[in-house]
Amino acid sequence: MAKTVTVIGIDPAELAWIRMLVLLLRHPDPVVPELTRQALRYLEAAAARNGVSTADRKVAPAIQR
Repeated sequence: MAKTVTVIGIDPAELAWIRMLVLLLRHPDPVVPELTRQALRYLEAAAARNGVSTADRKVAPAIQR
């Protein structure tokens, strides 16, 4: 089985950050995943306030809400 999976819209330079995010979300201490989720929500809100959107990046989001 292959150890890599191609994901459309993910820059290869961003893979280390994605791996870290997954590790934090899977952490056995229940506080760590919750804090990670809160940090992501904060970053999303900050980006929205600053006018940064997925359309500006020319990349489709991985998850549609």
